[in-house]
Amino acid sequence: MPTAKFEDLISDAERAPFQGWDFAWLDQRMVEDPLSWDYLAQVRRRLDDARSMLDLGTGGGEILSQLSPLPAITVATEAYLPNAFIAARRLSPLRVQVIAVEGAPENYSTLATPDANTPSLPIRDRSFDLVINRHESYLAAEVLRILRPHGRFITQQCGGRNYAGLNDLLGLPAPRFESWNLSNARAQLLAVGFDLLDMREQFTTVRFHDVGAIVYFLKAAPWQAPDFAVPKFRNRLSELHNQIENTGPIAIQAHHFLIEAEKPA
Repeated sequence: MPTAKFEDLISDAERAPFQGWDFAWLDQRMVEDPLSWDYLAQVRRRLDDARSMLDLGTGGGEILSQLSPLPAITVATEAYLPNAFIAARRLSPLRVQVIAVEGAPENYSTLATPDANTPSLPIRDRSFDLVINRHESYLAAEVLRILRPHGRFITQQCGGRNYAGLNDLLGLPAPRFESWNLSNARAQLLAVGFDLLDMREQFTTVRFHDVGAIVYFLKAAPWQAPDFAVPKFRNRLSELHNQIENTGPIAIQAHHFLIEAEKPA
């Protein structure tokens, strides 16, 4: 029978707010081993050479704001309107324009059509020296179009096996985006004309220290397990709670990759 602690963890997670791309509520409750690279450091290496930069899918502007001082012309896009407002408030003091856009289709769905360019970005050709993207879908042909010659594209992506073990624990199907990996992303960028400068892929370990962290994460990332709902999986969550209480945090694999590409002259 579920304990009072279990009930408290579940109810706290369900009530906890989530906005922008802020996972602070999960601090010390869901802990991922660090990657061998630092996305922010990778971007900072290119900022001195960039007079203009675009952040694709800025969320609430949490990551972009950490890169200040920014190039004189810095623009951010966001497809989820509530986040666009949050980003505009956060980034306005940094003189960043935030544009609400229609989101690109998931990259795994355009692997067979790498030159897809719809929906297009409301941005003129050859507008930016640097385009950055952290965990957001993109159309490779559109990124190439808006970059100036020798412009750089830096993206860190969640791979298709990211947190798939969580689905296994709950008895849910694997994520639909299993085919999204470094090899396929590389092929997609090469197909539209990019030169590739740096490519890295890594599987790390993430540990859930309580069952509330699992519930909160799946609330914040509904694409991971679209069929998840607490009432439907209450018995399994109770089993996972008992497992954590008896043997410690639950460990699964995270999957990420990083690419830096350049538009030829």
